[in-house]
Amino acid sequence: MPDDTDMNMIRSHGLLFPDDPSIMTDRLRTLLTRGHYEDSEARALKTFIGANSSIVELGAGIGFISTSAIRHHKARKVTCIEANPLLCDYIRRVHRLNGVTDSTVINAIALPGQASELPATLPFHVADPFWSSAMEPPKNLPSERVDVATVSLDQVLADAQADALICDIEGGEGTLFDDLDLGPVRHVLVELHTNRIKPAGVVNLFEAMHRHGFFYHQQASGHGVVLFKKFRPARPR
Repeated sequence: MPDDTDMNMIRSHGLLFPDDPSIMTDRLRTLLTRGHYEDSEARALKTFIGANSSIVELGAGIGFISTSAIRHHKARKVTCIEANPLLCDYIRRVHRLNGVTDSTVINAIALPGQASELPATLPFHVADPFWSSAMEPPKNLPSERVDVATVSLDQVLADAQADALICDIEGGEGTLFDDLDLGPVRHVLVELHTNRIKPAGVVNLFEAMHRHGFFYHQQASGHGVVLFKKFRPARPR
């Protein structure tokens, strides 16, 4: 395990990230130092994250969004689910460096349904750069197949008493919400990967969210990121 005390740090939006060569690329360093990394998601956070928020994040990457939610928006706790085993330790390091204490990082593939109904593991293809990793082998990139444990997203949301779900899972968003029990979740932030899910997947996602009682939050959406908010009908006068 790299020793963060002997490693250079990258500062982005007041947060620290170890300049670990096994994770960092030149492009990632540039995006972080210029403040452009995950900027659409970061801007959207201020519209729905607050002091009582419990967040579940799928595809937690380098821990940027989960750390921002705690440090900049005072979220109560975060639960990160990341399929790439190489990133899980890095996320924990980022949380530790930035004083994030109430966090859980799980190396798993989250699926809807009960745990007893899910396969024990599923194949995941780890690629370089890490953001090209996915359940399907990336095109034109070398990748390594690993078997990753599954976890019931319904149960994770219930255990965390999550009111917010953030999702960046490289195409898995197209069908994830078909049969998912969102429970107390009030906001769902999704990064769309239209090159993977195609127009039919986008339509399916929006229809599933509408069935769950969520509407498209126009002001917080844009640049490939969509915020859905739970609809609360007006009380009768």
